Amino acid sequence: MKEINIPKLYKQYFVDKNEERKVLFEKLKDTYKPQKGIYPGSFVHISPSFYIQEMLYIDSDKRITKFFEDEKVLKYINLNKTYEEKPKIKSLQADFSINLPIDENYFDIMFSFFAGFISQSCKKYLKNNGILVCNNSHGDASIAYTDKEYELVAVIKRNGNNFSINDKDLDEYFIKKDGTSIDTDKVLSKMIGENFTKKGYAYVFKFNRYPKNNT
Repeated sequence: MKEINIPKLYKQYFVDKNEERKVLFEKLKDTYKPQKGIYPGSFVHISPSFYIQEMLYIDSDKRITKFFEDEKVLKYINLNKTYEEKPKIKSLQADFSINLPIDENYFDIMFSFFAGFISQSCKKYLKNNGILVCNNSHGDASIAYTDKEYELVAVIKRNGNNFSINDKDLDEYFIKKDGTSIDTDKVLSKMIGENFTKKGYAYVFKFNRYPKNNT
């Protein structure tokens, strides 16, 4: 892929810090075939748009409005996209924890990295059987694991710029070192993930929306 005219903020915060994670998004696209993605807490991390045609980026940082309005950003995505269709890019400068003007039950995949409890605030925007990809830096993976509407389906491992998605031996994860259950109240108040005996870089959950009359 071409690496010319890289948008300044994207270069500063993701390219220069070796945090584009393009291999990860490519493998997620190949594995789960998402067409519509939502990325709360994204800042300007546009890597998913190289692989997913329709993306909505949400962040409270005021700089994202100007960033996504810059025609150079769309041009850069077009240079790097791996699909035939025109990319559909939207952004919201907003707090993702409040109600937003977004269609519910719409997105195939949702990303949660270093931004809080996206699994709870934004799951209404996911389609039934949609995919949540999240890490545990602020405890979101711990909370998602305890939520009956999410099912752990894979663990993501990272080795430098290489990523792998593993769906084997999932019962070995989310086991605390002291043997106790996940303390959700503590995680929610401290915004720190529990300390587990075996860890992944991130985790993949399938969202199962239960009918309201299901007991």
